[in-house]
Amino acid sequence: MRQKSFLTYFAICAVPLLLLAALNYWNGVRSVDNTVNPIVQADLNSLTAGIDHLLDEQGNALLKLAVAPEIQTAITISSARDQFNFNLESILAPGYLKNLTIYDGNHQSIRSEPGVPPLIPDDRVWTTQGNVLLERIVESGPNKGNLEFSVPVHNQSGIGNVGAIVAIVDLQRLFATSARLLKTGSTSNAPGMLIVVRDNSGNTIYQSDSSVAHASGATASAPMPRLNATIDVTRSTNEFVSSAHRWGIAGLVLALLLALPAAYLLNRNVHKRSRGIARVTEDLSAIAKGELDRRIILQSSDDARVLADNINVMTEQMRAQVAREAESRQFDSFVRISAMLTHDLKNAIEGLSLTVSNMERHFDNEQFRIDAMKGLTSATDKLKALVARLSRPVSSLSGEHKRPTKTDLVPILKRVIAMTAEPVRGQHTLQTNLPDNLFALADAARIEEVIENLLLNAIEAMDGKSGTLRIEAGEDSDGKPAFSVSDTGPGMSRVFIENRLFRPFATTKKNGIGLGLYTCREVIRASGGSIDVQSVEGAGTTFRVVLPSVSQRQA
Repeated sequence: MRQKSFLTYFAICAVPLLLLAALNYWNGVRSVDNTVNPIVQADLNSLTAGIDHLLDEQGNALLKLAVAPEIQTAITISSARDQFNFNLESILAPGYLKNLTIYDGNHQSIRSEPGVPPLIPDDRVWTTQGNVLLERIVESGPNKGNLEFSVPVHNQSGIGNVGAIVAIVDLQRLFATSARLLKTGSTSNAPGMLIVVRDNSGNTIYQSDSSVAHASGATASAPMPRLNATIDVTRSTNEFVSSAHRWGIAGLVLALLLALPAAYLLNRNVHKRSRGIARVTEDLSAIAKGELDRRIILQSSDDARVLADNINVMTEQMRAQVAREAESRQFDSFVRISAMLTHDLKNAIEGLSLTVSNMERHFDNEQFRIDAMKGLTSATDKLKALVARLSRPVSSLSGEHKRPTKTDLVPILKRVIAMTAEPVRGQHTLQTNLPDNLFALADAARIEEVIENLLLNAIEAMDGKSGTLRIEAGEDSDGKPAFSVSDTGPGMSRVFIENRLFRPFATTKKNGIGLGLYTCREVIRASGGSIDVQSVEGAGTTFRVVLPSVSQRQA
């Protein structure tokens, strides 16, 4: 065989490494929004909390001012107003309040900002009892759209209102301070942040950077009913995207660097391990074409075994990542409730099919006709219930779970056996071992669907050959009610049971949906019970369900 060049071996080694690196590169860029959005939301929460905190501080400052003895004296004693020289700045610091006006009991202004018309307080301030802060958004005048605080001033006995204090909140300064504190915080100190506050009409009343007309990136918004405004926090994703690009390029370079020593080893030992190289070449080509299930199998003595194992590890990682993404897309695109209803409809139709398929052969049997009519009536009721559920929302894939009640499992088991298992008695041996009664805490309708699903699965497992279907019920060693369904079908492998059995949308049936056993498990878990399986390949399978007992829940 003609020896291949070093570049050929380099290409063989580099292709799967580059595929994995490119996949990680693409996933890193795609996940930028998922990384930035929680950060922006945290910034928004911190900003709104900071604004509320500053507003509360200013309100408390006014409340403190309203009970100051100097204010009460100046309001109630007119002769003391000339000597009124109270240091308001010491109380109102850091000064987010402006245009402060003080009124006496005759609704006359005794103090206001020089050159500024006195503010008109909220009418409720003259009748409000107690030291209460009144807030309102000014709807007209020069202070339109601003937040106004009004506080009643009581006499020294605290009984009657003798005056009022009113002030306008300097929202621009308050927003600027909150934005500055946010940007300098330990979790928010990052470039590319823009904070915009808009009123209910969409007009911008504050913007952290007036030179920026529009900012692109991740944005989080929250209303502030207290200010009749909405706050937007936008953080640029450029830095995160750049970081993803840097790591992605580094991954590609690393893949090429790892491919170099691998290609060197292949080239040096080509004659010694020509068969191993041929196998590696073939499998790598298949992997590069998308056959990610392909594994490179070499003997332990082959020099290329280490290389093959490393490539297998990488392809396993690729398969796992591709599987996760495929499953995520499948869950996103699949309407869960439709799948659930389709599965229940399928079970109902299969039950009807079993009855109809045996009708011609056993129609002369009176007992068969009686059982068939009961089965048809039950199936019709189930189909009606399915149609009714189409108009109701569900809270989980397994449907609405009612509160578990005391339920006798034996009549349910007998009813499902009569409808589902009895029609196939001519093809399979049916064995039952049921007590007179067996009470459990469960939702009767949902448990009936579980039993029906397990019986249909067992019958389908024995399709094509005669087998034995066994249904047993009773109490387990702990006194809990339990039942089991066994078949003599082909059984299941341990790998399938561990990795796929109870996973949604995983099925071995050609026309299956893959929700049956997953739904069974969810229903049983909602009832507080458990389900397990024992299966031997070539011998059969047994599903065992244990439910809470009535005495256990009452205890």
